[in-house]
Amino acid sequence: MTVRMKKEKSFEEAMERLEAIVAELEGEDRGLEEQFALFQEGMELARLCDKKLGEVEKSVEIVLKDAAGEWKTAPFDPGRAAEDEDADRG
Repeated sequence: MTVRMKKEKSFEEAMERLEAIVAELEGEDRGLEEQFALFQEGMELARLCDKKLGEVEKSVEIVLKDAAGEWKTAPFDPGRAAEDEDADRG
């Protein structure tokens, strides 16, 4: 007897299903129990998406070249990226 591991949804699959759940919940032809079940599924998917986004955020790095010409990495800082973009325009 083999045990099947449930494949975790990709971020895109989870978002697509989450959007479908929202559309279903916006309809008025669902009973309370079904709406609650959809809400629970949606919350699980939202947590999954948040987890995946957090993992990606942790892994994103920007390669910077310091004054000595050595390459180094630094954690991604969205505020700094916006400042650099503004400085390039100015």
